[in-house]
Amino acid sequence: MYSFIEVINLKKSKISKVISIILLIILVVGIGSLFFLPYLYDVFKGVNVEVFSKHTLLYQIAFYSCYLICLIILYKLIKLFNIVYKGNPFRTEVSNILKINMILFMALFLIVIIKAIFIPTILSFAVALVCFIASLSFYVLSEVITSAIKYKNEVDLTV
Repeated sequence: MYSFIEVINLKKSKISKVISIILLIILVVGIGSLFFLPYLYDVFKGVNVEVFSKHTLLYQIAFYSCYLICLIILYKLIKLFNIVYKGNPFRTEVSNILKINMILFMALFLIVIIKAIFIPTILSFAVALVCFIASLSFYVLSEVITSAIKYKNEVDLTV
């Protein structure tokens, strides 16, 4: 028979595994659709937005950069959930993944805010704000994990 804590840990590991699988599916679909990005852009764009090929080269590079940054963030999140699934989240690798995601979200914020300066839309400013808040959140979380690792190492040494 499982104890209450074992059941909770079992549920946590199953949830993290399910989330990891969902993120992996999104990543595979994202990589697969990378080759069809201009076509997908034209299909889902608004009526008053130009087709992808008519945008400037700088806009197209920024668009692809944002897409690739999002794919890297997904990949790092999959690694993070796999570490949680294995049951050892207090590792420096977790802190490093969180810091890398913080940098990636900040890069995404900068790209979107620069785009919003030249093509101002409410949605661009909202996405930039969300990216900035996500970046700060990943930074704070990485610092919490780093502190937890230090405390854990101190406790391990005293025992």
